[in-house]
Amino acid sequence: MDRRSFLRTGAFAVTAAAGGTFLIGCAPSTGNSGAATVDQSLPEAVFVTPFQHLINYADVYVAIQEGFFAAEGLRVTPVGGTGTASSISQVAAGQGLLGKAASVITCPLIADSGTPIITVAHGDHRSQYSLASDPAKPLKHPSEWQGKTIGVISKGGTTELLLDAMAVAEGLDPNKVRKVVTGADVGSLEFLRRGEVDGFITFIGSEASFKQRKIDLHYLNTDEFAKMPGDSYFVKTADLDRQADAITGFLRASRKGYQFLEDGSNLDKVLSAVGAFNPVEVSDRDLAKLKTEAQPEVCKPGNGQYLSVDLPAWESALELMRRSGIVKDRTKPVTDFVTTRFVDAL
Repeated sequence: MDRRSFLRTGAFAVTAAAGGTFLIGCAPSTGNSGAATVDQSLPEAVFVTPFQHLINYADVYVAIQEGFFAAEGLRVTPVGGTGTASSISQVAAGQGLLGKAASVITCPLIADSGTPIITVAHGDHRSQYSLASDPAKPLKHPSEWQGKTIGVISKGGTTELLLDAMAVAEGLDPNKVRKVVTGADVGSLEFLRRGEVDGFITFIGSEASFKQRKIDLHYLNTDEFAKMPGDSYFVKTADLDRQADAITGFLRASRKGYQFLEDGSNLDKVLSAVGAFNPVEVSDRDLAKLKTEAQPEVCKPGNGQYLSVDLPAWESALELMRRSGIVKDRTKPVTDFVTTRFVDAL
């Protein structure tokens, strides 16, 4: 099922990988034998990632390794997701306590499909995504790719929705842009080199790879025209009260994880924490270092407090999503989509 189909139907396709329950339950196996040993008597909280185990979620791996979750009385099990839709469906179906997804995905599901989730912490305060183009023919404004072909990471996913919103924000027709899937890795560059696309959406991980290889591209961050809260922690609405202490504890430990990885002297420990769940992600130390250094740039808000909820940003994003047709409902208040209750308690 592609993400657009998921947005349209609101279907919950719980995968076999999420075979456990959260908080005092049998968690699904991560397949990780190198993770830090934790007290198995602690209540368990399952975190379902948007996609696999990446440096993007290093705050969680660090909080496990450094004992931040244990200090909150939690035993956290990260489960590598197979896409944002799987993270949402598993949490909504009670197969995890927390998931992570961008507002452009969660808001339409909440508004138009009645998906019972709500964001509790604002993760990415700057978009992970940029439109990459040839520096000799840079794309600097949505009007410059009208009638052209742009590569997106996945059909109907975050990047296609953001590309459409960028056009709408400037009063342009998003349907006049042809979108093709170029993927999320460095291989997407070949589409540009062969002239099959005029630009392609990239994210911080692939940008780090291009930087390491000294490949020069022009980057236009999607925030320049369609600023929307990026990957953020969400929970099932029914858990707001019954799992309040666990949610608060998770977020407090996560914030400590972010603060830990921001300190460059902790790099080896950060890579060790990530490597316990995905050795391949940190096998190239120089590249992993670049990816790690990019995290504070994306996740640290202006007030310096990781996970803070920027309500004005959510309000303006919701308004743009309604203008773009991403969200059909026009009545629900922003508080149906995000709450500051938990980060205010940290």
